[in-house]
Amino acid sequence: MSQIAKESISTKLIRSQSAIQFVKRKKVKQQQQRMEITAGKRVSIAKYIAEQRSKARDIVLCIQRKNIKLVAIDFDNTLLSIHTSGYYQGTVDNLIEYIRSTFYYFIQEILNSSAFGQTLHICIVTFSSQEQLIRQLLELAFKTPKTDRIIIRGNTPKFLSSTNDEGFLGKQSHLSSVVTELATQRKKTIKPHEILLLDDDVQNILIAEKFGHKVLEIRDGINLDILKEFAFNVLPEC
Repeated sequence: MSQIAKESISTKLIRSQSAIQFVKRKKVKQQQQRMEITAGKRVSIAKYIAEQRSKARDIVLCIQRKNIKLVAIDFDNTLLSIHTSGYYQGTVDNLIEYIRSTFYYFIQEILNSSAFGQTLHICIVTFSSQEQLIRQLLELAFKTPKTDRIIIRGNTPKFLSSTNDEGFLGKQSHLSSVVTELATQRKKTIKPHEILLLDDDVQNILIAEKFGHKVLEIRDGINLDILKEFAFNVLPEC
């Protein structure tokens, strides 16, 4: 083999090795970039969660300062972004994705509060009769035994048989029942103006106002910024 041929082969080998090293370096760089992007996303997600929790914590502290002792949350189109029509047939696992993030963070911070169960309480008030479904959903979403202390009042046969409503009174019978349970079973006294009802139904809101409760109509655009604005600047002092 001639010297020129040997040099040509040697040059090709060097070029080939250089190309391989280039590709390897490029792959390593791409992997590093992917790792950096992933890490960046993780930081962004962690930062977002921290911000949402901070907002929710501010809201919880604010409503306590304004002497709210019972937060009553509607189920369909309020806690959830959909309406189950009181006849949900799917699994709880599938339903969890419809919990509004606003209420997820808000309820989570109430559960985390040292005031929960003492001077601050939560209840779910709904025309749905599927109380067991709602209980399972809360347990799955928040993963704490504290959810046992969230009172759920729905239109079960037992509840309906105990009411003596003449005409439509919105969620008033539900709220009265919850207040009675808190008084008799937990020795907690709740006055009408110490109740905050969060509901998407305007009729329920108007009726609750007539009974002296604080209210906020929930719309599809609800977020923690709106809830915080309401708590700080709209919700009156008790």
